[in-house]
Amino acid sequence: MHTTSPSILDRNICANAVTALANQLRLFKQQTGAQSLVLYHAASDVFLVRLLAAAHAGFDVIFPANGQPENIQIASEDADYVLVDEFSGDKHLSLDSLTLTETLQQPANALTLPESGKLTFYTSGSTGYGKPVVKSWQHINAELTNLCNTFEFDSDCQIVATVSHQHIYGLLFKLFWPLRANYTVNLTFVEFPEQLRALVATQPSVIITSPAFIDRLIRDNVCVSVKHNIAGVFSSGGPLSDSSAVTLFQQLGVAATQIYGSTETGGIAYRQVSEFKTEPWQCFDGITVLKHQQQLAVKSPYFDDAMFVTQDCGEILEDGRFSLSGRLDRTIKLEEKRVNLDALERVLSDDSAITECKVVLLTHGFRQQLGLVAQLSAAGLGELNKNGKLAVNKRLKQVLAGQFEAVCMPRKFRYVDELPVNSQGKYVFAELEKLFD
Repeated sequence: MHTTSPSILDRNICANAVTALANQLRLFKQQTGAQSLVLYHAASDVFLVRLLAAAHAGFDVIFPANGQPENIQIASEDADYVLVDEFSGDKHLSLDSLTLTETLQQPANALTLPESGKLTFYTSGSTGYGKPVVKSWQHINAELTNLCNTFEFDSDCQIVATVSHQHIYGLLFKLFWPLRANYTVNLTFVEFPEQLRALVATQPSVIITSPAFIDRLIRDNVCVSVKHNIAGVFSSGGPLSDSSAVTLFQQLGVAATQIYGSTETGGIAYRQVSEFKTEPWQCFDGITVLKHQQQLAVKSPYFDDAMFVTQDCGEILEDGRFSLSGRLDRTIKLEEKRVNLDALERVLSDDSAITECKVVLLTHGFRQQLGLVAQLSAAGLGELNKNGKLAVNKRLKQVLAGQFEAVCMPRKFRYVDELPVNSQGKYVFAELEKLFD
């Protein structure tokens, strides 16, 4: 399909394309008895048309973790057909093979989301292994209603995203929410701060992004000159450090709205951090967070189970808000000593030598030790160039020594220009581990 601008979604053209394709797919479904499709496309407008058409035609839709052939193959095992142009195999559905229909059945509104059917998301696989998570359109619609009721911007705003539409955060915030709330949908997948600046310069913008992109942006924030056009910033996909949140606010005068949630739960809560003080999380309407042993648990209309127990630890406040203190699955034992890797990273990230970092558990046979991958700040790079790597290693161990025992110290150090992230801005631990091979 084509749009009036290379980057702006034309709703009329999109609706007509959805209608035409939905009728073709509906006939195909009647002819074959197929129930489910795997869908992937890098272009947001093509992806949106195919998704809505398939859903209006009555198909359940499966999203692979990404566009890699092996992940599409994994997703195809539970599907009848694969609607991916580059896919080759018995299940491949070519749109060129679909029969044109004489009578067009017009959906009530082609750009309105269905009320029935299922969507299967594969988690983005930051550890290298994604898993399927099934959602109903009712779940998606319930979350969209909450987003529209919670966040409101001027009608002339465009939504600009640095995250993929293929996963639930990007799908909701880049496509579905602006469609429902009638904001302009900018189709561009922004990869670099300079791209973001060029788009924001054109009209008032709400930025949908990730902590990793924010960390890159604030190093030399090219958007300062267009900050008058930034109506809002949303961050999800991982924890945004308070340091980065405060720096962004100081540079742009806009506090990032952080969204806490997961593929399984959808959005749970939100908060804004503009100064160095503990800022708790506020649950979205209709959602309750409670303590379940060491972990936090969620009750929500966004999934069918009575309760979902997260891997996050935290405390519930008297007013129902809550704080987070790290993930249970990142608490490990080293020589019988427990250490939380999130806690190590928080302490290190507060040091002036580090911009961002991740601690990785390295296993060699029966031996385990910690590795640190860090992007150094200008001060850290200056120290590295002047005194060498061993001196910086020693300094960072001293930073940790005030709070952690010697056995918990990283033994290997890697300093990189940027930490590897996927299209959702999540750290790719498999790539981090390779740095120590």
